[in-house]
Amino acid sequence: MLRKIASILFLLTSLVIGLGAFGHDSNMAKVAAEFAKFPAFDVHMMKVITVVWRFCSGCMLTFGLILVWTWWRIYKGARDVFVVPYAIGLLYLASGALSVLYSGIAFFWLFVVLGTLLIATSWALATGGSSQSKP
Repeated sequence: MLRKIASILFLLTSLVIGLGAFGHDSNMAKVAAEFAKFPAFDVHMMKVITVVWRFCSGCMLTFGLILVWTWWRIYKGARDVFVVPYAIGLLYLASGALSVLYSGIAFFWLFVVLGTLLIATSWALATGGSSQSKP
């Protein structure tokens, strides 16, 4: 039962991370509008910020797709893929915590939660039950 719950939470967390890319990218217009209020702002810098912003959105989508693929592999019995969710989970956990500490913005706790869920569900899937049982 624990494996089934962990599997569902792992998949849902993966989907939230991947779909978060669309929420992130949709805010680019707001960022551009804020910078437009400052006419002395360097246009070249705005292009760099736009490229980095869109790259970050692409990373979120890519992470989500990789995690869904990883979930599928785990579902099929693979036990050699856990480094992926551990690495992404650690990145989300650390960057979320550091973002909260640096900015004081509560929204970044979401990254801490997503990272923690990835690590915890991966651990539960890696250690719970036999290697022959499906989640």
